[in-house]
Amino acid sequence: MSGKSLGETGVIYVAKKPLSKTIKRFYGVGDFGFNLMALVEIYFFVFFLTDIAKLPLGLVAIIGTVTSVVDAVTSPFYGAIISGTKPMRWGRNRSWILLLPPLVVPTYMLMYTKIGSDLVAAIIICAGFIVSHILWNIPWVANLSLIPVLATNPDEAALLSSRRATWTALGGIVFSFVGEPLARYFGEVTNNPILGYTLLAGATAIVMMLCYWFIFKITDGYEPTGADAAVGPADEQRVSFKVMWQSIVQNPPLIILLISDFFRNMTMFVMTAAAAYYFTYVVQNMALFPTYLLAISIVQMIGSYISGNVAKKLSTRTATLISLFGLAVSLIICKFVAMNLALFFVFVLIATMFLGIVTSVMVGLYSDVSVYARWKTGEDASAFIMGLMTVALKLAIISRGTVIPFILDRVGFDPNIDPAAATLALKTGIVNAYLLVPGIFALISAIILVSGYKLTRERVIELQSEINQRELSTAKTGN
Repeated sequence: MSGKSLGETGVIYVAKKPLSKTIKRFYGVGDFGFNLMALVEIYFFVFFLTDIAKLPLGLVAIIGTVTSVVDAVTSPFYGAIISGTKPMRWGRNRSWILLLPPLVVPTYMLMYTKIGSDLVAAIIICAGFIVSHILWNIPWVANLSLIPVLATNPDEAALLSSRRATWTALGGIVFSFVGEPLARYFGEVTNNPILGYTLLAGATAIVMMLCYWFIFKITDGYEPTGADAAVGPADEQRVSFKVMWQSIVQNPPLIILLISDFFRNMTMFVMTAAAAYYFTYVVQNMALFPTYLLAISIVQMIGSYISGNVAKKLSTRTATLISLFGLAVSLIICKFVAMNLALFFVFVLIATMFLGIVTSVMVGLYSDVSVYARWKTGEDASAFIMGLMTVALKLAIISRGTVIPFILDRVGFDPNIDPAAATLALKTGIVNAYLLVPGIFALISAIILVSGYKLTRERVIELQSEINQRELSTAKTGN
């Protein structure tokens, strides 16, 4: 099915279908749609619960905890489902990208409703959250797992990761224009602010579906389909649970990476969830919020775009460490100048540049640990390993759902107060939730990674060479 060739570094690569220009340019379109949809949750879910649906803070904390815990518990299974099941008609990864996104639309909309009493509304919101996240996480992992399927060498994998992050950031730029204004517009047209967020969620979910279908189309012919898999048993190999477990417990770099990435995700999610409170109660000018979203999205896109060259020059590990330390320092400084809007924008944009780089290059570290796992176990569980990214991500969402309500409660937050009447204690608490706490999390992430992650670029090249030589030897023996 494929040939072998010797790369410039001495590594033997499996010959694959060359990447098309369309894929090189537009692979990240699926992540554009996904991010456009996810940003509704990241920026507005907690805000919707407290200020739009006006649910009690205690109930908001319960919603955040229950949904996030269930989401985190299920997250390891997304990659396992893809790796451990027989490929469907359209391929191991592409089939999920085609079939599940349409089911996300109605379930995601349920997250932004208030039906019945506060308790009934909370139950419906929790159900919509849990089901929609299961339905969208599997195609998200499948889309991510296409990187090792499509790439013919590490440089192409880095290119695809960079394109993915760039399109993700572009989704943030578009969201800065359409997010809050569209929610407000829908609310005014329907004379129902709650319905405004319901319709915003549905509209962005439809965009996500169409973008994933575009990826499904342009990757046709790059992955064995169900019909191809039936030709020979090698192509329909399923990774056993035992191998998946070994890929974790016999993989120290992966364990360190997951812990570090957990804190990195906490940085991002706690910060983004608290941003609306900062502009509402500290700046007291929510009209600036779209400008803020546009500015950070542009800067994050720039960081994502240059990340490939940065990682190539410094190594993925070094680029990640520099970006994490830079993110931490920028956010902590920003906390002390947050009452000065001009200085706030300067340092928050510096932090966002580092965030854009680390968001992109972190994917490369997961690719590296998947190489380590394959070298260790002798089987390819890449989809499962890449899917573990969602574990760190989902656990971080638990913090977002509990840390912010806790801080707001401690400083006497009341959703019914006039923002102009916000006390200094409330403003300080919001600034701490928005900047200081995420800055500390970024610092913890960097310290964990620099202390425990020892898998260098040179070692990954050695491991990949051994893997390729083993497979070449097996292929020759089989022939």
